[in-house]
Amino acid sequence: VSGQGGHILEIGFGRGIGSDLIQQCGVDQHTIIECNDSIVARFHDWVAQYPERDISIEHGLWQEVLPNLGSFDGIFFHTYPLKESDYVEQIANSVTFAEHFFEHAANHLKPGGAFTYLSNEMDSLSRSHQRALLRHFERIEMSAMQPLALPEMVKDQWWSDSMMIVKAVK
Repeated sequence: VSGQGGHILEIGFGRGIGSDLIQQCGVDQHTIIECNDSIVARFHDWVAQYPERDISIEHGLWQEVLPNLGSFDGIFFHTYPLKESDYVEQIANSVTFAEHFFEHAANHLKPGGAFTYLSNEMDSLSRSHQRALLRHFERIEMSAMQPLALPEMVKDQWWSDSMMIVKAVK
């Protein structure tokens, strides 16, 4: 989502791995939404390595922060459920965890803007997953990333050596 530059929104800072990759693309602006206090503290240490970059953080739940933000050229969504009921609704009863965010992403992307997320599919994208995306986006691009070279510090988050990469375009 950052390949064209512009203003990128990242939802969920985590360990900063995605943020580093976004910065490697030389984007114009980078806004991050993060709700976890200790992660926000980690962000302040991380951002010091990019003193000349336009990077900001919005501290809070994306559901509360996002409506006050404008439109973006790209959005990267990588959060996790905060409550058991969210887990059931957004993972167990959904084609992909990010599905509940598709409409929000489409509403905050500029025309031609791109959206991506960590899919939970290893080597294909189910038809129901594709249909859910196409309800909100003009087109989708998919590619199977294999072998997936995971940094050692994130191997606790993914169980396969492949993942479907999705780029949804408004």
